Amino acid sequence: MSAKLSQMILEDIQRPVIKMLDNTTSILSDTLKSKVNLIDQIKSIVPLSKGKKIRSTLLFLLSGANDHYSDSLLDISSSIELFHLSSLIHDDIIDSAELRRGEKTLNNSMGNLISVLGGDFLFVHSLNIMNSIKNPRLMDILLDSARIMVEGQLQEIENNFNYDVSLETYLEVISKKTSSLFGAVTRMAAIINEEEKEVENEFYEFGINFGNIFQISDDLIDIFSTSSGKDRFRDLQEGKITLPFILLQNSSEKEDIKKYFSVEHSRELLDLFNKYEIKEKSQEKVDEYYKKCQSFLERFHPSTYKESLTKILDFIRFREY
Repeated sequence: MSAKLSQMILEDIQRPVIKMLDNTTSILSDTLKSKVNLIDQIKSIVPLSKGKKIRSTLLFLLSGANDHYSDSLLDISSSIELFHLSSLIHDDIIDSAELRRGEKTLNNSMGNLISVLGGDFLFVHSLNIMNSIKNPRLMDILLDSARIMVEGQLQEIENNFNYDVSLETYLEVISKKTSSLFGAVTRMAAIINEEEKEVENEFYEFGINFGNIFQISDDLIDIFSTSSGKDRFRDLQEGKITLPFILLQNSSEKEDIKKYFSVEHSRELLDLFNKYEIKEKSQEKVDEYYKKCQSFLERFHPSTYKESLTKILDFIRFREY
């Protein structure tokens, strides 16, 4: 699936909620008005109007599929998007990333000092917006997600260049660092619809499973995609041992695989990934979560929202950017 085709498919998926996504973008731009010149410079670099906005799309589609339209939806989505952008800025600083979505990162353009403060600025605005909704449970969920994401980031750093990291540890890290925010979004969708606690937990589990698909797909993109707008084998350069590398070691116990764990051996690594069918084996793990997500979506009656929820599952399952 080419990046251009993927973009067309995503636009089709988002069609039922495109007005709400556009309104979210407008709110983001208006919210970040400031008399400080550096803020305007940061806004010109941070992709407020770009990005896939998968989290907001998920929020709006779940609400639509549930026949629920809350006045707070746009504020929730704006808060989530700012929160997510702040985490990306901080991630880029930690990873010394030069590109994000094919363009220069904030830290590459303005340095780490301004980037840290810029990320903090977005984070604080995210909390301000969520607080304005006057629903303590939503704020609690966002704050708890922030705590879990930081834990996941620290746990990942703790295992940098640990070529013997276990599958269990890897899955725990991605569930915290990536999936916890998806889980927060889907839990919020249940809360604003005043679902019972048991149903709320099912929404949350859907978000976690969705996030795991998203992250494993991202790990595959890092290795196999040539159209992501990111450097290939970036994870390996940063010492992140992701699912494909774990599966490669488990599949090739008789070979000394670790000696190839460097960007200089990317050609040999790609050959080994193909030899042991690692992309296919990684996809099998994705499909475990995919089936759980499919089962969750069966609760909704037929609608354009449910149709888009099904399509977005396929999109993140096979995406290349």
